[in-house]
Amino acid sequence: MEHAWVVEAMVSSYNHVYQVVHNTKFYDLGVVAVSDYGSAPIASFQIEFLAKDDDPRKVIEAIKKYAVDGRKYVLNVFHGMPSARAIKAQYAEFGYEFVRTGPILGFNIETPMREETAYIRKIQTRAELDEANEQLKVENESIPPETLEDPDIHNFIGEWKGRIVAWAQLVTVLPDVGYIHQLYTLTDYRNNLIGTSLMIRAHVACAERGITRMALVSSDMAMGLYRRFGYRPLAYFTAFRPKEEVAP
Repeated sequence: MEHAWVVEAMVSSYNHVYQVVHNTKFYDLGVVAVSDYGSAPIASFQIEFLAKDDDPRKVIEAIKKYAVDGRKYVLNVFHGMPSARAIKAQYAEFGYEFVRTGPILGFNIETPMREETAYIRKIQTRAELDEANEQLKVENESIPPETLEDPDIHNFIGEWKGRIVAWAQLVTVLPDVGYIHQLYTLTDYRNNLIGTSLMIRAHVACAERGITRMALVSSDMAMGLYRRFGYRPLAYFTAFRPKEEVAP
């Protein structure tokens, strides 16, 4: 895959955050990698398999060898082109149904950076984190306190007219790629370029570390923001789940 680095950034970064916050497990088993979430409230499934081989038969055999123990799981298959028609057909033969296909975006940091339009600061202390969470909780947003002491997880908050209304989380677990794991602005404060300012600060933080490339997975709502910066799809993941047997 031409841009395999965005896949590595995504997998390494979100697993690092989950391990710090939820004590999840990650295993590289060769043909597949495994994110085992245990009882962590991350998703509707407990295990996520990541295909590292293009041969579906080898991938399925590797999954069978893992101790699933009746838990729900999904399988992500990575590819370089947006179409996954052939991949869907291959895994359908093994009893897997398609869930979704999503892009992984990449970006080369440009200089000079644009000026920030909102007041952005990095969370440094527990008191700052608690203050932010108190104001963000109106929309059930929360910055995990476990991330405060991790040197590769950076939490930034955006203020608008003295109120904390947004936050972003940058992960720099890889030495050459930054990853935006979270970006959220409270509903009533959107369209004020606060998300733009958070992204600018994240890019600056990466540039200060000598990081020149960025990766992220976007929600539909935020896609316009990232595209304006120059982010574009460089790889794709297609998620599958085993078809549930229908009782006679």
